Amino acid sequence: MTGIILKGRYCIVDQIGSGGEGRMYLARDLELGIFRAVKELPISNRREAGLLRLLEHPVLPKMIDYAEREGFCYIIMEYIQGKSLAQLLKEGKVFSLEEVLQIGDTVLNVLDYLHSRKPAVFYGDLKPDNLMMTSAGTLYLVDFGSAVFEYQRHSYRTECKGTRGFAAPEQYRGGLDQTSDFYCLGKTLECLCGRGKWRYILRCPYFGKFIFKCCRLEAGKRWKNAAEAREFLNNIHPLKLRLRSALAPLAAAVLILAVVVSSGVHMQKTLPELSKVLTVLTKEYYGFAYQSGNPVLQARVYAQAEAGFQRLLKQYHNPEDQIRILELLAYNGELADHADRAELYYRQLLTYEPEYERGYLEYGRFLCRQARYQESRAVYRQWQNNISEKSAQKEGAHSDEWKKWKKEILPVIGRNTSGP
Repeated sequence: MTGIILKGRYCIVDQIGSGGEGRMYLARDLELGIFRAVKELPISNRREAGLLRLLEHPVLPKMIDYAEREGFCYIIMEYIQGKSLAQLLKEGKVFSLEEVLQIGDTVLNVLDYLHSRKPAVFYGDLKPDNLMMTSAGTLYLVDFGSAVFEYQRHSYRTECKGTRGFAAPEQYRGGLDQTSDFYCLGKTLECLCGRGKWRYILRCPYFGKFIFKCCRLEAGKRWKNAAEAREFLNNIHPLKLRLRSALAPLAAAVLILAVVVSSGVHMQKTLPELSKVLTVLTKEYYGFAYQSGNPVLQARVYAQAEAGFQRLLKQYHNPEDQIRILELLAYNGELADHADRAELYYRQLLTYEPEYERGYLEYGRFLCRQARYQESRAVYRQWQNNISEKSAQKEGAHSDEWKKWKKEILPVIGRNTSGP
């Protein structure tokens, strides 16, 4: 793209970033002589441009112009010269408690603005990577690729709106509302605290309460709206350092907890090989209780297997191990005739993209087995749209399986659906 001029005005200078949906370029406005940021997206994703043009807030970069070229759309925006909070963390930046509280207040301010729009806008992917800070300390919320209007939130059932580790539980089921943004905010602030999380909570217990309420698994138990959350946050007053002597007993308790956690981490490093543990768990499928055909006994096997797999999911953090465990959880859910639960695990597999292409394959097959052919086709298309150029230039790890899936299942989808 370097040297390309969009609309006879915006000259692409360099590529400055890339993400799951597109690339970011630096361009010079030939009329004004200033730099602009240009986001390139497949033209099928131009809804982001339609959303951005309706938003105006000091924390949001302004959309300046829009262009289309050869199957891509280009959103020309205000150029924010700074670094993401994720990049600052990687460079060793340690955010003080006061800075974390200020960032939380700024984000809640813009969330209040988004949620109060008519229709409301749900951001969906709040994380340190999407918060930019300039050298002057000004914060910006960027990348609206996952944002949706309230009336659109049920239109993307095949996608998980968000990032693994920050997305709320309901997002893995295709759900998204304002409380999902609060969950992401809690996880983001927790990430910014780094190793000082417990020290900050000791110094300011109400900060711990704020994080806890943001990250409740049940959406109904989180903050009701951004105004309520912001009011609570603004009433937090960190304890002065001179009071730390009064916290000595609590500090000792935290030290003990840290030792226990460290021991747990050490134990985790010496965990047995996953395949051996799975052999023990899955042997019940071949035992008398399951093979007898008794529904009650089989239900007990399914329940025990799921509990065991869930326990392993918390112990084994290697992505390959987690993928294998999630696959077994999904298969077990189908065997137990709990399609909704199985679908939750299949959706979680998609969050390992782009490294894990098989997730789309397994999810697409599952939807076919559920006779949800149109959604299965949408999953296949999503995989086609998300696959990177690098992956497209080489044979995928599961290319033979995809060819088989296209040959055997796409015709089935075609016979059971109408339209493109």
